[in-house]
Amino acid sequence: MNLTNISLVAAGAALLLAAVGCDPYLETSPGLPDPPSADVQWYFLPDTVDGVVGIDSNRVVVEAEASEDVFIHLWNFGNGQISNDPVDTVVYYVEGMYGISYQGHAEGGMAYFADSVNIEKTLELPCEGTLALLTGCDNPKTWKFGSDAGAIAIGPEPGSSEWYASPAGALVDFQYDDRWMFTEDGEYVYNNNGGTMNPFDGYIETLMTVQPSTYMLELAAGPNGEDLFTVGGLTTEVSEICGWMGVWDSGPTYTITEITEDRLVLSALQQGGDCINPVGSGYFTLIFTAE
Repeated sequence: MNLTNISLVAAGAALLLAAVGCDPYLETSPGLPDPPSADVQWYFLPDTVDGVVGIDSNRVVVEAEASEDVFIHLWNFGNGQISNDPVDTVVYYVEGMYGISYQGHAEGGMAYFADSVNIEKTLELPCEGTLALLTGCDNPKTWKFGSDAGAIAIGPEPGSSEWYASPAGALVDFQYDDRWMFTEDGEYVYNNNGGTMNPFDGYIETLMTVQPSTYMLELAAGPNGEDLFTVGGLTTEVSEICGWMGVWDSGPTYTITEITEDRLVLSALQQGGDCINPVGSGYFTLIFTAE
């Protein structure tokens, strides 16, 4: 299962492996104080396995030793995550090349650093925590819409319902018979039992069969440290559509705002059916229950 997470701030490691550092670009403006300075580097987290010293090739430590006039630190890890700490550790769960950048802001301008890091393997984590609650591990779990008031709600901010909130038990039958399943190895299954609510054609039932897809779970990747997942594209008899869960015009990324053994609450941006979240999109709240 592919997961992504920002871990705790790293203490300075004595052993620097695969370290990269250079003088950052300095930006300033006439009439301002001298530009800031920063000694910036990244390296894989040192690791020892069975007494053998090596590296954890999925965990990267970033360090910026900046001048005292720097009052804002901003790291961008290239995987959708950022940090405002001068020293931090990021875990890359999916193999690939990621750009890392640092900005140190001061009254005299900005110090800037950019580099890239190559992650050579994808981590496979045990089925526990959020992954276990979402999937059921060896006892696969199926999710359906809850009958709660506000099972489908939308508003201008995450968690808001200013624009619409469904009354208790008020969804139509072909919404209540929809089922969603996640497997621990990354498969996403949507069974609509024949019909799907189509918000792009007057909120009518559209008959289609949806093939299994994939999803990626990312830990602590939400705006407030929540876990989230992103659904891959879905294939029907006649077309390929954006991945989604709950309502067709949501997603494809869902922040998990609550999860227990039998309850799942998601927040997601509104999208236009093309996996694009236009400026001004609302935020859906979607409530599911385990079957």
